Amino acid sequence: MSAHPSDENWIGRRIASLRRERGWTLAVVGQRVGLSTTQLSRIESGGRQSSVGTLIELARVFEVTLSELVAEEPTYSFHLVRAGECAPHESANGAMTPLSGNYPGIDAVLLTIPPSSDAPIAHHSGEEWLYILHGSVEVTIGNEQVLLESGDALHFPSLNAHSVRGLGNTSTRALLVSAASSPREGAGHLPPP
Repeated sequence: MSAHPSDENWIGRRIASLRRERGWTLAVVGQRVGLSTTQLSRIESGGRQSSVGTLIELARVFEVTLSELVAEEPTYSFHLVRAGECAPHESANGAMTPLSGNYPGIDAVLLTIPPSSDAPIAHHSGEEWLYILHGSVEVTIGNEQVLLESGDALHFPSLNAHSVRGLGNTSTRALLVSAASSPREGAGHLPPP
């Protein structure tokens, strides 16, 4: 693929490419991640930015890591991200910078969440751990709201509907680690189209 991660709609084109490589329709993938065919089509075309939760679920559906989904990088025996060399990508939650490599199991990202940002609702297999580096957010899990400030951490099963909204007047920086679902959760494969 000749596209480069810094291109405006790299992620949307990557999602479309992975879907077509597998011979899956928009409807099949949309059903698996909880999006309508229109929503998924808009993500693929660049007309809509995906939330981090949706990107995590799409990566799992395609059986790739979040880093593989959002960045073109080869797999080595280790993954190193040097300060100043990170490549942020815009998402519906704000700027997302992948920090983990192309290894299955966990995905780690640095989030920069704008103040008073919309809070897209996500739910996907696995679990999430969120650590606030600077600023504050309101996390909604189901019907509960949790206020997190600098130094606070929150760990929860991500099958529960959840959202993260920036608070205050400045952007919040947070580490988000998402772990794949365990085999007992029944993370299955997509049905054939």
